[in-house]
Amino acid sequence: MSSLFLSPRSTIFAERVKAIVNYVRYVPANGTEEKWQRSSTSSVGSVIDQSKLAGLYLPHHVGHSASNLGTKDAKPSVSQHEEKSETIVEVLPSDKQAIGHAINALLIFSCVTVGASSMLFGYDDKVISPIAALEPFVQHLQGINPTTHTLVFTARNQNLIFSVPLVGSIVGAAIAPTLTSRIFLQIFAPNITAFVMGRFWNSIVMGIAMSVAPLYLAEVVPATIRGAIVTSMNILNLVAGVISTFTVYGTQHRSDSTSYKIPLAVQFAMPALLIPLTFFIPESPQWYISKGRIEEARTNLRKLRAFSDAEVDEELRVMKMSEEHERLLTSDVRFWDIFNKQNIRRTITAGSIYSFNQCSGIILSTTYATVFLTQIGAGDPFTLTVVSSVLVLAGTILAPFLIDRLGRRPLALTGMSLLLIIDVIAGGLAFNSSDRNSALIIAAVSFIFNFVWAASFYSLSNVLPSEIATMKLRNYTMAYTIGCSYVTAVTTTLAVPQLVSADAANLGAKTYLIFGGCMVGIITFVYFFVPETRNRTFAEIDEMYDAKIPMRHWRNFETSSEAKTAVILPGEKLTSGAHV
Repeated sequence: MSSLFLSPRSTIFAERVKAIVNYVRYVPANGTEEKWQRSSTSSVGSVIDQSKLAGLYLPHHVGHSASNLGTKDAKPSVSQHEEKSETIVEVLPSDKQAIGHAINALLIFSCVTVGASSMLFGYDDKVISPIAALEPFVQHLQGINPTTHTLVFTARNQNLIFSVPLVGSIVGAAIAPTLTSRIFLQIFAPNITAFVMGRFWNSIVMGIAMSVAPLYLAEVVPATIRGAIVTSMNILNLVAGVISTFTVYGTQHRSDSTSYKIPLAVQFAMPALLIPLTFFIPESPQWYISKGRIEEARTNLRKLRAFSDAEVDEELRVMKMSEEHERLLTSDVRFWDIFNKQNIRRTITAGSIYSFNQCSGIILSTTYATVFLTQIGAGDPFTLTVVSSVLVLAGTILAPFLIDRLGRRPLALTGMSLLLIIDVIAGGLAFNSSDRNSALIIAAVSFIFNFVWAASFYSLSNVLPSEIATMKLRNYTMAYTIGCSYVTAVTTTLAVPQLVSADAANLGAKTYLIFGGCMVGIITFVYFFVPETRNRTFAEIDEMYDAKIPMRHWRNFETSSEAKTAVILPGEKLTSGAHV
């Protein structure tokens, strides 16, 4: 489950952004319209609707093709912008004063409140593994394991506790006020059925929150800080996971029910605090525009911006054009178009790369970390679980720098090769499981695994699907990717207890060898199907896919000058290179 949203299990409900994107400024010069552009794919992106992200839409009267829109030498000026109302002005990241001028107290409050919703998921995702290893908790919900004669959940009960909530996240159809009452049910659950049902309903609501929150943030913040703001959700998600493991670490020595009720009570307090605050958050102006309620959109945008009415009107105009362009772009496409001959390679790659990261073995050292470490007898499993969470956070923070410096494909092949080696080492040591030192080494390499996975495989699986999808099918491609990842998540979450537990296959850490076999297939797939997209515009990606360039040759392939400087024009295929 952990790889889906973020960051863990993460991303994957709807769409998220981790990149600060550079956009294009259009200005008239000498009677013609010219362009000054900075555009390249950026690594830190997760998944968000590109048409809403860019804020870059030309007026319909512009007749220039992507190949004759001007040069980098065009210099924007205030007087030029005043001459022509149709000109779109996007604040560039270098305009720090303008960015700061746009931010007010209500915008900060809205971002903090909505962004903090990811902490609910991050806490829940990481707290359950150490709680499930607490003896008072196992005694309360199950009792002695009839096979091992210890206080460890059976494979069946692990499936219920860990897998059913994931199904709840997929269902995702409850209302937000239900959240606190269902967590309350977890705290005071009289039996395992009640506890599982509490987690199921809780996960439904968190699924909704993790879908809505990143979209809301992406729509209300200025374009030039959008990536940084939405990225904060991923960081908060992982930070909450670290907090949850520290909380259980602090209660592990309690011999009564408070050992697990205190961590669950902390989880109860978080939505109880956040839900009332949401009543003070204004609705997204972009959403109002999509419903044709322009005056309400302007009112809310005015509340969320510190700058002048004229600047608000200009941003509102760009948002309206964004909505019009998105409708034009998607009016003649269907979901099944992602499987046609022209797009099938992209679809297979996008759907596979996100799903595959859960077949690497990461589930053993994240979702089932404490239970797994307890079963193999590796020291203090609660302390080790804290270390595990911290290393996932550290790897995720490092990932953007590695992706930009090394590129997607080299990082993927290097990182996945390291994961394969670790799978083989950990699985091989499991044949000497009676040796305490072997158990400790397995724990140590699993922590290295967490760091490498977060810095490479996991982060790349957030980036690549949104980069390789063609613009007009991006939403459908991401929906397919999300579906694939949940199928894999449910499968692995159900399979691992049946492989590891003593009352099932009893493979223990030997299960790493099964994941090692999966990694061999994954590395082979990556070599033949995953392209290098660093510093490529979306138009260049389109061009290379259309030309059927082998993936290993993408890095040095010279695309046309038109593709390198392409921008989004109404009704055209070529797109600007601003990646999420």
